[in-house]
Amino acid sequence: MALMLIEGFNILSSWLFGWLGEKYPKRLLLGAIYLLRSLALALFFMFPPTPLSVVLFGVAMGTLWLGVIPLVNGLVVQIFGLRFLSTLTGIAFLSHQAGSFLGAWGGGYLFDLMGSYDLAWKIGVLIGLIAGTMQLLMNDRPTDRVLAAQASPA
Repeated sequence: MALMLIEGFNILSSWLFGWLGEKYPKRLLLGAIYLLRSLALALFFMFPPTPLSVVLFGVAMGTLWLGVIPLVNGLVVQIFGLRFLSTLTGIAFLSHQAGSFLGAWGGGYLFDLMGSYDLAWKIGVLIGLIAGTMQLLMNDRPTDRVLAAQASPA
């Protein structure tokens, strides 16, 4: 049930955050996603699981999971232009996948070491809070090369 909700809300949030990214600063939306993800994780693990909490967690994580894709892609174009879009988007998502791998591996390692996932979840929340804050503070102005290309006649 939770996985179905996550995937269903992924569909909606990918479209929603792409649309919102045309109207509001992408860095602020992306920062909000990371901060809200951390809040959702923290709240889910602070209380005993119930069917309702699993449903709410599935909705929250689905809404906040893949909505980053259009925002990251839009930020890459905004800052660096179209010339290296494929390469830079590939690098951005390589880092996301590396983080996912390290999170899963690290969580398993901590479980083997301590017999609990509690520390892994706390570290995940902390990393999300740091990422969200960094995103809110990032410099999202176009590079000089992009500004020069925009200023020159086509």
